[in-house]
Amino acid sequence: MARPTLSSMLPGIIAAIAFILSLFGGVYCKFLSFTTNGNGGNTPITLSFGIWYYQGWSLVESSIQGTVLLESCMNYPDGVNIDSKWRSARAFSTMTLIIGGVVTFWALLAGCLYPSKQTYKAGGMIYMLCCLFSGLSLLLLDSNACNSVMTTLQDQTQDVNLTFPSSCAMAAGAKCAIAATVMWFVAAIAALKVDPPERSPITVETHDVTYTKTTGADGAAMVSENVVKGEPIAVGGQEKAEEAV
Repeated sequence: MARPTLSSMLPGIIAAIAFILSLFGGVYCKFLSFTTNGNGGNTPITLSFGIWYYQGWSLVESSIQGTVLLESCMNYPDGVNIDSKWRSARAFSTMTLIIGGVVTFWALLAGCLYPSKQTYKAGGMIYMLCCLFSGLSLLLLDSNACNSVMTTLQDQTQDVNLTFPSSCAMAAGAKCAIAATVMWFVAAIAALKVDPPERSPITVETHDVTYTKTTGADGAAMVSENVVKGEPIAVGGQEKAEEAV
């Protein structure tokens, strides 16, 4: 059985990278960020939030280190106003992970499933759809996320001398979403261009056998056999299946 080549597995490998980037950008709580203005000599604090969660801190009691402050991703409180663009970013991010994840898993198994060229092209079109969905998850940049989160934080930190800026900046999650959009597009082009893994043809070996009967001096009959090895003939495999179709 022929081993899949690197070029034939390239769409699945690129799609796997795109999926990891989409997962990081969609689930991680550092999609956008803003840094507080240090007033009165206070050290500026950088706060981050994502499509589904925001960056928070929690106190953990440790028997060795005592009370430890840990950074964690938390659900948004009920007071956060999520507009239509924010909800759309959540929907498109989820569809990218579900659809892209299923097709990527299938593409990575192409070396065992041996899909046809048309099936590979169909996978490329789905990758292109994931590229669109991943790009639309950036709608969070144009949503009310910054204003809503900052308003909620200001209400919760009235006793703390913190001043929040009026705009947000892209954090690691947003940059990963942009990179994932590019990688989904590259995976789509690769699936449309390269040939899928091919199964080795199943062959049978042919022989030409000649029997010669001779009579000896004593009158006894003798039969001799002459075997000539022929060329292997393909009786199955991917090429044969395509011809049958």
